[in-house]
Amino acid sequence: MNNNFFNHKYSKKVVRRDYSKIKTNFELPDLLETQKGSFVKFLNEELEKIIKSIFPIDSPQNKYTLKVNKIELGSPRKTEDVCRDESKTYDAPLYVDLQLINNETGEIKKAKATGSTKGIFFGNIPLMTEKGTFIINGIEKFVIAQIIRSPGMYVLNKSQIKLNNSRKRIIQGNICELLPYKGSLMLFHIPSTNKEYEKVVQISARNSSGELVASFLATTLLKGYGLSESEIREIYDNEQVIINTLAEEKYNSKEILEFNDIQLLYKELNNEKQANESPDIILQKGSYIERKLRKLIYELIELEDSNATFKENNKSLSKDDVAKINKNNEKIKWIYDQIITEKAAKDVCAELGLNPKSLENHVKDENMCYQSLLILHLFNHRYYDLSSAGRYKLNHKLRVSDRLYQRILADDILDLDGNVVVKKGTLLTKEYIDIIKSESAASKLKIFNELKIKNAFTNFIEISAKDKKQISTLSYEKINVLASNDNDEVITSIIGLGSFDFSDTLSISDVLATISYSYNLKNDIGTFDDIDHLGNKRLKLIHEQLRNRLQISMLRIEKSVQEKLAICDGNIQENSGLDEIKEDLDQEPKKVSLTVKSIINTKPFQIILKDFFNSYQLIQFIDQQNPLSELTNKRRISAMGPGGISREDPNLDIRDVHYSHYGRICPIETPEGMNIGLIVSLASFSKVDEHGFISTPYRVVKNGVVTDEIKWLTPLQDDGYIIGEANLNLDENNKIRDERVVARYRGSSNLYEPSSLDFVDVLPKQVVSIAASVIPFLENDDANRALMGANMQRQAVPLIKPYSPWVGTGSEYKIAHDSGMGMISDINGVVKEVDGKQIILTDDNGNDHVKEFVKYRKSNQNTCINQSPIVEKGERVSIGDSLCNGPSMQNGELSLGSNVLVGFTTWNGYNFEDAIILSKRLVQDDIYTSIHVDEYTLKCLSTKNGDEEITRDMPNVSDSSKHFLDSNGIIMVGADVKEGDILVGKITPRGQVDLSPEEKLLQSIFGDKTKKFKDSSLKVPHGGDGIVAAVKRFTNSDESSDLGDDVIEVVKVYIVQKRKIQVGDKMAGRHGNKGIVSNIVPVEDMPYLDDGTPLDVLLNPLGVPSRMNIGQILEIHLGLSAREIGKKELLKIVYENQKYHKLVELYGLREVLAHDLYNKINALIDDIKPNSYEDLLAKVKTFDLIIILNKLGLCFDDLGYKVATPVFEGVNSTDLNNIMNEAGLDPLKTKGKFKLRDGKTGEYFDGDIAVGVMYMLKLDHMVDDKIHSRSVGPYSKITQQPLGGKSQNGGQRFGEMEVWALEAYGAAHNLHEILTIKSDDVRGRNLTYSSIIKGKPIPKGGIPESFKLLTKKLQGLGMYLEVIDKNNNIIDINDYISHETQVFEEEQDSLARSVIDDELDYDNSLFEEEVF
Repeated sequence: MNNNFFNHKYSKKVVRRDYSKIKTNFELPDLLETQKGSFVKFLNEELEKIIKSIFPIDSPQNKYTLKVNKIELGSPRKTEDVCRDESKTYDAPLYVDLQLINNETGEIKKAKATGSTKGIFFGNIPLMTEKGTFIINGIEKFVIAQIIRSPGMYVLNKSQIKLNNSRKRIIQGNICELLPYKGSLMLFHIPSTNKEYEKVVQISARNSSGELVASFLATTLLKGYGLSESEIREIYDNEQVIINTLAEEKYNSKEILEFNDIQLLYKELNNEKQANESPDIILQKGSYIERKLRKLIYELIELEDSNATFKENNKSLSKDDVAKINKNNEKIKWIYDQIITEKAAKDVCAELGLNPKSLENHVKDENMCYQSLLILHLFNHRYYDLSSAGRYKLNHKLRVSDRLYQRILADDILDLDGNVVVKKGTLLTKEYIDIIKSESAASKLKIFNELKIKNAFTNFIEISAKDKKQISTLSYEKINVLASNDNDEVITSIIGLGSFDFSDTLSISDVLATISYSYNLKNDIGTFDDIDHLGNKRLKLIHEQLRNRLQISMLRIEKSVQEKLAICDGNIQENSGLDEIKEDLDQEPKKVSLTVKSIINTKPFQIILKDFFNSYQLIQFIDQQNPLSELTNKRRISAMGPGGISREDPNLDIRDVHYSHYGRICPIETPEGMNIGLIVSLASFSKVDEHGFISTPYRVVKNGVVTDEIKWLTPLQDDGYIIGEANLNLDENNKIRDERVVARYRGSSNLYEPSSLDFVDVLPKQVVSIAASVIPFLENDDANRALMGANMQRQAVPLIKPYSPWVGTGSEYKIAHDSGMGMISDINGVVKEVDGKQIILTDDNGNDHVKEFVKYRKSNQNTCINQSPIVEKGERVSIGDSLCNGPSMQNGELSLGSNVLVGFTTWNGYNFEDAIILSKRLVQDDIYTSIHVDEYTLKCLSTKNGDEEITRDMPNVSDSSKHFLDSNGIIMVGADVKEGDILVGKITPRGQVDLSPEEKLLQSIFGDKTKKFKDSSLKVPHGGDGIVAAVKRFTNSDESSDLGDDVIEVVKVYIVQKRKIQVGDKMAGRHGNKGIVSNIVPVEDMPYLDDGTPLDVLLNPLGVPSRMNIGQILEIHLGLSAREIGKKELLKIVYENQKYHKLVELYGLREVLAHDLYNKINALIDDIKPNSYEDLLAKVKTFDLIIILNKLGLCFDDLGYKVATPVFEGVNSTDLNNIMNEAGLDPLKTKGKFKLRDGKTGEYFDGDIAVGVMYMLKLDHMVDDKIHSRSVGPYSKITQQPLGGKSQNGGQRFGEMEVWALEAYGAAHNLHEILTIKSDDVRGRNLTYSSIIKGKPIPKGGIPESFKLLTKKLQGLGMYLEVIDKNNNIIDINDYISHETQVFEEEQDSLARSVIDDELDYDNSLFEEEVF
């Protein structure tokens, strides 16, 4: 037999027979590394940057400076457990050490020290727990990642600019969209026209008010930045579109003086000069930002006058005169360039609506100009930020090499020594482009150009050397190609970014390259972007979402500080809202005390921080149903949220699976319903890089040999490589054997030679999420059912005794390990002591480490979180080893359900459709019993009538009702409570009210307490029966307590319910095969096999073919084989005298149990005395093994042989045949089907029945949580139908299938009643209530409200409706309804009068009794 498997040891107690076909040394990443690392980055890097971003802050006259020295995060105020118990937030205080410096005196003031900390208290920062969650008000929460469009440059056919009031301007054509992280969206486009001279490059953007779209020519922006017309022409080699654009605008030396504002200013300055005004006075007029333009025009007038004077005074000019005139002309040319720059910048600023006041604190007054305003708002990180992701995208998109494919070179490409690298006329293929790309990256080609911008503005107050160089330097690469490969006369230039170290702000080089891209498109040079490509999207993790919110708070703090510093500086603005302080400052004798605390207000920081963790759209209650649900919740991605997509968005493409999702986003797992495709999950191996792009690992291929080197690629990098599948046919040296293999390039699969491959997948399961990766035989399931399987595993309820699946995929241990619900060793050492509550580890240095287990804690879903040890005393543990089981774990493996024997057959009609029949064994043996914990809270308050009191002495309560209360009136732990039982006794002071006769009688019997207090005890609600697991009491007197102002104390009672599985509960397998328990049958009545083994579950065979989830059939065959091999291996280990430790390893048994089991099996073998192992198998009876197992408290469920069949590479048909033969289940003979006998009659069923072991789960949708009664409750406003749902006391929905059922039974009167008076017949139900009260007959139903609504809708469509009564009279629908309504109103009046008469009769009878 060819054994195509190996034994994979996950831990000491977990070994699986692994059928994976791909052998790799790839180490699986930590499944929470990205999420936890994000918050660590926030604390270590982002928090300090956010705080320091607004400092130092100077007062307007520079008298005071507020600067930050350091920030300090204190220790957590309370432990995690205390925060959960007291409903508090697990956080730590943030202190910022600020200094207020008086620049005139040099005095430095600091905030007073608070204990061991120094600085101002900024707020409490919630901390992340070890398992990656936040505890907010006692509830565990998590911030899920948001997927958004990445900043960068996009080439699109259509784009839009959003304006205020939901307006938008749509622009179509070839558009280069420049999308920043912060700043205004800019669209570079050439208008669609047939006239060549009208083809110009325009830029459109939203102005600062958000009301209008600003539009200006691209060359205007370049000139406003500081480039001259000659420089622009030189850069673009007189490209026709650029010449057209230059001709369209008037920013040139010939036409610049024709602008009205320039003409007026020129005349004004000329007149002032002629009037002999002082130049200093002339140049000081106007606002600061206008003075540069005034100065330039004034200098121009002076130079022109000087030249004119020379020509007038000297008819024959000397050489010196000519030289002076030439020098003046050069100055005039330079001044014209300066004026053009300033005028162009002014007009662009006006179009964009930029406010000159924003230059304050960034540019000194004397340096203010429109050019500086333009650069500040478009080329400075404070107002226009690309982020690292945007810079990465721009560098990738605007490379020259990305536009060269299949183009013909117009010039030679030379290296630095002048040697030809690629000849002119070469058709550029991938090989040539790779050469250009590699040589260019090393700066070895003469395509790189670097130009110093003479007229650049860099005189900002705060500017780094790097930013200064970027503003003043033009860095680009340029390659000339044929505009059309069929015409060698027309040449066009491709301009891209050079190998310059650009910062995360927009540079003028980016604008140059984008302009080039826009005119290249008309020659089909360049590629259009797919918005749905994952390379154009990125993730906003916790640190970025929190940073964005806190930056808003810091801007508010900065504004507040600047206002206060302005007051202290004596620079008070009018209408500043600080008149009182101004008046105080006007009074000279009174001195204002200035401190750090009086200057800064940290409330905005604290408010936004609190709002983020309480009401932010992407923060969710963590799903703690089981380890898989918690881990999946943390790896979830949402496209919704602030700045995201709305679920009402009609564009369905955003919900689709895209080829770039491969290995990054799971194509299977997503919610059903309106959020489908908008909420997705990360694939199993996905990571998020420093830019927010999702990357996936590949193995590097070199010359057809697959290496062990791993490289992580982003989606954009993927597009540049040929990537093969993981299951290639390799020899012993990892060389690909096949001549041609299937591989993919940019989403298209094709056949390639092995030498062409760049990478191969690591493992096939990297395609799917962790939830989908634990579905065995996933490849045999329909995608819709696989989606349900992935989703329903997250709904599995933790069982009292869960079993790991015999048929697994190998991912179970990793998921449980990384989920955070277990306990992981953080040291190397030995277990010194262990019990149910704690474990003591001794490290290699002899130090003891005590770790407490979580015991019966309530989860967010009211399930039970309980940890139990899986290590034993004296056992050696290493870092990363699992020390205990959490909920839904066995021996550290994910264990969501149990392995049960399943048969696919009908049984007396009880399992029609998706109904499930269970054996009573599953109920009696608590196989599917779960524990649920409910928390009940009582607050003792201080009221205006007096303080409430927790006491055992409640008025009007019998002693029997206080049976389980202690002396303080609080229920005792362990008490078995029923509905209505008192949990905590509490009395509340009464207000001043008149006592009724009954209360006066009680007062005289029981004393004064009855008069002053009423009973307000906490009682067990309906459906809350159970056992009290814990009681926690918090009072205001406790030092660590932090209760509300009016709260004296809080008592929390935790009640545990043990829920057995019952009819109406929902169950499911892992393949989307869900159903409802319809009947629980005694074991003796269940169908059984020939050896007497009764089945546990009966499923309907018709539920398999139409659902196309054949994986469940393969699972039952493999599961039954594992069950039989498990029995055989038990005997084999003992027969071959292998040690009992083998039982620990194979079955995960405790050593004591394994030792006893070994000895008992050994004794059995001694009694039998077999001749061989085969003889032993023939002589041992199943009944003998059952007796031994029962004595040890075990069953066959504990002896399953575990198999791992990884998705897409696991057990195939050959493997399945082999393992079935090994188990003694001849597949050729049985085909996985067996003869079944009816448990009631003992007769065989017709035909063979598919029988096997399936892993089935009990889901959270339990009948106890669904069933409820309703007599009178709320109704819908429009339809007047009863509201649904248990929580709002709604009715059970009577759907169309239920209507069909009553129709089939002929229950016409019942159906009429349900659809009228029990639903939305307002008149009928009101009369019915009245009839019930008065004991009168129930009236007949009338017209439902929904029918009236239908008539109005039909009339709204222009349809005329009539009614035919029982006498065949035709009546208009409106008249009919009006008549019915009138009858109803009359009946209502009659009803009201009869009720009043009844009440009067009742009052008269009471009066007569009192008189008597």
